[in-house]
Amino acid sequence: MVDDSAFTKANRDNWNASSKEYQASHHAELEEDVLWGPSMPPERELRILGESVLGKHVLEIAWGGGQSAVHLAMMGARVTAIDFSKAQLEHARAFARSKKTSVRFLDADAQDLSMLDDGNFDIAFSAYALGFVEDIGRTFREVARVLRPGGLFAFSWTSPLFAITEDRGLLVKRSYFDRSPIVFEEKDGTEIDFHRTYGDWHRALTDAGFVVTDILEPEPLPRENTYADVFPLSKIRMIPGTTIWRARKPAPQDASPGGHGSR
Repeated sequence: MVDDSAFTKANRDNWNASSKEYQASHHAELEEDVLWGPSMPPERELRILGESVLGKHVLEIAWGGGQSAVHLAMMGARVTAIDFSKAQLEHARAFARSKKTSVRFLDADAQDLSMLDDGNFDIAFSAYALGFVEDIGRTFREVARVLRPGGLFAFSWTSPLFAITEDRGLLVKRSYFDRSPIVFEEKDGTEIDFHRTYGDWHRALTDAGFVVTDILEPEPLPRENTYADVFPLSKIRMIPGTTIWRARKPAPQDASPGGHGSR
């Protein structure tokens, strides 16, 4: 079990305090598909998780209000979802009941998946949450452990370029190489984001044993989103607001013959 750092506790407390208002503002936009980011094309077009999830055992990391997990369950997936916010847990369970859909929701931190068995999932994903995680290396190692060989891992977060520009403009406000936590004082508490460069994300994935297959930055749809106070369409048409990563856990047959590696 991972002990909470001050940053993790702040993010948990903030989500518990802001969950009701957040869901009231964004719930409708999050329903009926996987939303990878503000004004992003839906999963049914992007196919980040593959052509079909029917019969697949899927893990969602940081489910938010449960909308993506419930949608995938309704598409025939067997879904387990984890999140560290008890307020979000209550919302997600109520939402699943309203849709008469079964999802296994677990109260857990993304940095500690010890309650899950090794090699049990075909797909793991996280939509706009892993930037809140302090020890991303540990999280990626845990994800690799619970995925079966050949399993898919996909996640999205704010583009590293977007994160270093001013809130509604294109002026660079901080160094791309500044990894110090970004602190937002919100009405209900404090949000902590962890800025990582493209190289940081890539290295954390490969150090965990993943093979990166795609880095996607889709152009936004031509309509505003409910996050437009932070992600205005005028800005994300100019620079990407969202980056999506796809990676695979190598299968045994991916190894070089004889296990000696390439020469």
